[in-house]
Amino acid sequence: MLALILLTLVAIMDAMDNTTQCLKGCNCKIASHDTGLTVDCRQRLSDNDEEQLSHQLDLLLLGNHFPERLTSLSVSNTPLTRVPASICQLLNLTTLHLDNNKLTHLPDNCFTELTKLVTLSLTWNSIVGLQDGLFDGLQSLVSLDISHNRITFIGLRVFSNASDLIRLRYLNLSFNKLTSLEPWWYYRCIHGSKTSAVRIYLRFNLISNFTNKLHFDFHCGMKQPYGYLDLRSNRITHITDILVGWNLTKFGNIICLTNRWSHTSMKFHIGGSSYVCDCVDYWFYALVKFFPHASILDSVRCSDPKFLSLTGQPMDARSIPLNEFVCELTDRCPPRCRCVYRPGNATLHVYCSSTNLSSLPLNLPPLPKSYVKYKLDFFNNKLLRHLEHRPYFVNTSILDVSNCSLTEITMAVWKYLSRFRVASIRGNELQSFPRQASTVNISASLLLGRNPWMCSCDNSWMIKWLRSLSYQISDPGDIICSSPARMYGRNVLKSTVNDFCVDPVQRVQHSLTVAVSTASAIAATLILVIIGLVIYKLRVKFYRRWKFHPFDRDECVGEDMDYDVFLCCSSEDHNSDGLRILELLESNGYRVCYHLRDFLAGAPITDNMIQSIKRSKRTVCLLSTNFLQRCVSFPFSYSLHACLMYLILSRSAMPEHVLATISNLQNGIRQSYSLLTMAD
Repeated sequence: MLALILLTLVAIMDAMDNTTQCLKGCNCKIASHDTGLTVDCRQRLSDNDEEQLSHQLDLLLLGNHFPERLTSLSVSNTPLTRVPASICQLLNLTTLHLDNNKLTHLPDNCFTELTKLVTLSLTWNSIVGLQDGLFDGLQSLVSLDISHNRITFIGLRVFSNASDLIRLRYLNLSFNKLTSLEPWWYYRCIHGSKTSAVRIYLRFNLISNFTNKLHFDFHCGMKQPYGYLDLRSNRITHITDILVGWNLTKFGNIICLTNRWSHTSMKFHIGGSSYVCDCVDYWFYALVKFFPHASILDSVRCSDPKFLSLTGQPMDARSIPLNEFVCELTDRCPPRCRCVYRPGNATLHVYCSSTNLSSLPLNLPPLPKSYVKYKLDFFNNKLLRHLEHRPYFVNTSILDVSNCSLTEITMAVWKYLSRFRVASIRGNELQSFPRQASTVNISASLLLGRNPWMCSCDNSWMIKWLRSLSYQISDPGDIICSSPARMYGRNVLKSTVNDFCVDPVQRVQHSLTVAVSTASAIAATLILVIIGLVIYKLRVKFYRRWKFHPFDRDECVGEDMDYDVFLCCSSEDHNSDGLRILELLESNGYRVCYHLRDFLAGAPITDNMIQSIKRSKRTVCLLSTNFLQRCVSFPFSYSLHACLMYLILSRSAMPEHVLATISNLQNGIRQSYSLLTMAD
């Protein structure tokens, strides 16, 4: 009993002695056998005695057998800005807590001496960086917590040396000022296992840049990491920045890295509210759709104001439709226009509606992918009158030039329009299409309505052509005639060629005109016939009155003839009429062949008559009873070959049989004679 009391008194005296050695204004707790020490200076009033405090701490730690016995040390709530040198000499430490101090830098060649450290905590200080070599040789370290500091950089070799920190399973760098991150996490996580994963926390930093100065190039077949990397609440704007920055762009390598098929993977937590949620990450969001149970997008929220919930909170990225992941492009985007890349429907949408364009832009932003097409919106540009060809038409799927002032579309442009998926030319000033448009094979969906179509006969070909495109025209009911007035309001596709070409009013007028013209022509013809008959019946009187005869012209000009007239009559009629006619003709300057004077003596009478007819331009016969009895039988057959023959009826009375002979003679030579009387 006495021995027990003595031991108790000794312990009380040792405790009192240790309490008196504690730092001024601090509370100290010492574990049994000097294996543990806790120094809490929360109640210390002055922060201006750092040197004094550091000196006191050195005296405390280097005395009382602490260097040999102390395995756990906690110093907190002090104004210390650097680690006291005495701590670096506690070689048996396994646990070291230097939390809630004002440390700004960690010393070189200090922690490397504490090779038995298992737990190191440096939270709530003002440390600004971790230099290379700081934790070299700490092969027993399991837990390292440097959260809630002001760390802005980490040396490239601090955590990337795979031969160091091989037992590290917990690393907390949250609530610091890091802006970039190297893929050193891989070299830490390859020391993990299925049952003991490495957990790395980098939450609430300022990380937005993912660099690869380590030349990290993971591929299938490399050592499998087992761990958890927490990057939540940083300033990450694109998941693609992580993958590209760390050279993880191949889908197969990502699968191998996360070991997705065995469900014991390297896990990433990248949640945050700073994601842009645009086209850059579209492919990743689309890929995750195939893995609905993947947790990588947990708490990934979009910062764009258009992606706010009803309560004003950023929306979960997985709840946003893929077609809303778009990008605003500025390179080569026309002035006053918006250029938006929409990977969800593989289009680059150029919004130039109501921008007062007078011509189409010459250049557009380049297409991000070869399969992407332009969607051109030039709606409501009233100054746009001509649709000119542009090189980007070949990569255009949709063109909207509706509600502009286009007056024509050339064949060069039409050939490209026909290949678009949709072409809208509604509400312009088009009156017709190029005639050659009907020869172009059209695959586009067309909107052609609300144009002032001219439904004239020249454009009647459009009816058949537009009907052949009825399955491709989206607004057939709006293709309405505007001119001519008779066709106003008529649907082009429901009209006929007759409607285009025939004006009902003009058709009636034409019929009346034709009827009147026909009647007039018939009446004029009848009048002319009547006049002709009257003239024919009264021809002799006309000849007498105006001294005109249809044969008063020389029809034998150029022929070699000796006489103008051959006067043929009977010798018995010479004194009574023949001589008078001869004198009358010669008094008017005609050369007359007369039988009593000009026939060759000794030649037969018939030969003389035939030669006289042939040598004279005209033949004038004095028809009398004597003439008919002697001469009509033969010579008149030759007189038909003469240019013209006159028959003069004698005033002497003729028997009936003679008149009949004359009538037969008239029938035989109807087209070659003129019958006169002596009165003429």
